Amino acid sequence: MPVSGDVRGAPARGRAAGFSDWLPGAAARRRDLVDAFVATFESWGYSLVATPLVEPLDTVAAGVGTRGESRLFRFMDADGTMLALVGERTVSVARVVATQLQRAPLPLRLCYAGPVLRHTALLNGRRREALQAGCELVGAAGVAADAECIALAAEALVRGGVPGVQIDVGHADFIPAVLDSAGLDGESRRAVLDALRGRDLVAVEAALETTEVGEAERRLLLAFPTLRGGRDLLDTAALDLPHARPRAVLDQLARLWDLLEGHRVTGVAHLDLGAVRDWDYYTGPTFEVFSIDSGFPLATGGRYDGLLANFGPELPATGFVLHVDRCFDALERRSAAAPPSPARVAWRAGAQGEALHLASTLRQRGVAAICDLDPLEGEPDDDVAAVVAFSGGDLVSIAWTREQLA
Repeated sequence: MPVSGDVRGAPARGRAAGFSDWLPGAAARRRDLVDAFVATFESWGYSLVATPLVEPLDTVAAGVGTRGESRLFRFMDADGTMLALVGERTVSVARVVATQLQRAPLPLRLCYAGPVLRHTALLNGRRREALQAGCELVGAAGVAADAECIALAAEALVRGGVPGVQIDVGHADFIPAVLDSAGLDGESRRAVLDALRGRDLVAVEAALETTEVGEAERRLLLAFPTLRGGRDLLDTAALDLPHARPRAVLDQLARLWDLLEGHRVTGVAHLDLGAVRDWDYYTGPTFEVFSIDSGFPLATGGRYDGLLANFGPELPATGFVLHVDRCFDALERRSAAAPPSPARVAWRAGAQGEALHLASTLRQRGVAAICDLDPLEGEPDDDVAAVVAFSGGDLVSIAWTREQLA
C-alpha cells in the first residue's frame, strides 16, 4: 500500500475535458513563442499590459454581447457579484483604457499575453483554455493604423518562426453595404445573410430570386466565394456599382493595400471581399492569418470603433490577437528536431560544492544545467571531481579535476 503523499502510487486522476497539460520541453517552447511575439510588439512601440483572468460579468458582457456572454464561464463572488473568466482580452484592455488610461496621449499602443477560457462545446478536440497574445491600437481612425496592425501581426509570426502564412484582408462593411444598396427588406436581408454565413451559393440565389436587387449587387453577392485576389479585384468589384457606400469601402481597401505594399506584406496577402465576419463587432477592415499547417486562423483582427463607447468616451480602435496554441501546433508539425536537453553535472563524493558552482557558471553562460542531487556511485577517483554530460542528441562528457574547478 503506498504511503500517504506518494503521488506515483496514487490512483490516476483525469483532467477536465477541453484543457491541456503542457509537458517539459513543449511548455518551454510555448513560452519562448510568446516571448518572441511580445518582443516584436514592444519593438514596434507597444507597451505591455497585464489584466486579470476574472472580470465582472457585466463588464465582459458590455464588450462581447449576448452571443459572446453565453460562451463564458460564470460564477458568483462571496458578495453575490457575478464574475466571469475572460474569453478574450480586448474587452479588458478597453476597460483599462477607459478608466486608468483615459488621460494618456493618443494613440495608445498596448499589447498583452495571457490565457483565456471559453465555455464551448467539446467538438473535434477544441480547446476551452487557450493562450493569446495581441495588440490594440486605440485612438487612430485612419487605415494607416489598420495597415500597421496587419504588418505587425505578420512580423510577429515571422519572428516566432511560424511558417507559410497567408493573410486574408476584408472589410466588415462590404457585404452589409452591398445589401443596403440593393434595397432588400428585412426578411430578404436575413435570408441572404444566413446563406452567406453558410457559404451556400444556391441559397443565396434562391433568396435573391424574389427581390428587385440591381444587377451589380446581384453579381457581387452570387460571386462572393470567388471575390479573392490582389488590388485589381477592387476595380472589378466596383464595376457598375451605383451606390456610394460600397464604393467607399472599396476605396478604403485600395488605400489600405497601398500601405501594406509599403510594409512589404502584400506578397503573402490577399483581399477577400466575400469574407463573412462578426458584423456586430467589427466596423472596418478585418483580417485573418492562415497556414497550411492549421485548419484554424492563427491570427484574427480588425477595426472595432464601437467598443470603447461601452466603457467611456467613444474612441476609434483596431487590433488583433495571435492564437498562440494554434501557432505552436503549426510549428510542432514542421519541426522534427528533438528538443535540446540540459547539461547534467555529476560529481564525486566530497565535490558537491564545486559541482554546484560549475552548474551555476553554465547557467550564467546561457546553458541550462542540472546538478545531480547525489554523488556518483562506485570507487572515488581522486583525479575527477565532476563530470558534465550533455545528454541530448550529441553526447559530450567532460571530466573536471578539483584544480580545474577551483
